[in-house]
Amino acid sequence: MRPILLLLAFLMSFSYGLNAQNNSKTIQIHKVWVNSMDGSKTKGVLYSADEQSINISKNNSLSNSNLIIIDCEKIDIIKIRRKGKVGKGAWIGAASGAGFGVAIGMATDSGELKSVVATASGLFLGIIGTGVGAAVGSIKKKIKINGNSELFINNLSFLQSISLVPEN
Repeated sequence: MRPILLLLAFLMSFSYGLNAQNNSKTIQIHKVWVNSMDGSKTKGVLYSADEQSINISKNNSLSNSNLIIIDCEKIDIIKIRRKGKVGKGAWIGAASGAGFGVAIGMATDSGELKSVVATASGLFLGIIGTGVGAAVGSIKKKIKINGNSELFINNLSFLQSISLVPEN
């Protein structure tokens, strides 16, 4: 009994600094659409933002070799959406609609056809839920800058918090 307790105490001393899960924050990629004051439009991934400009990457990499830099005084509107939000919304809508449809179908008093009604209503509401979920997921957050550097600086902390490479 005593050797087992010693072995257990020895092994527990190694587990003190171990974690089963990674505690680091995962990087969430945000797509950005920038309408400039001259009417041009730029889209990509929000790479970083500082007091003077916003940096947009054409892909998801942390490399700064293909950045588009837009001066804050040239920005009219910034639209932002987290990548994958449309698909997630569609899945949630489909599951919710199908579940609600099956529940309604099972609650009906249709006797022997109860399972057919539940399946049909689940399928129908699942399809509708997919469309509604995708529509809700496609909503973009709009930030109006209108070429005003003060408005840009007011929103800078938010932009930095969701950018691929946050500024210090």
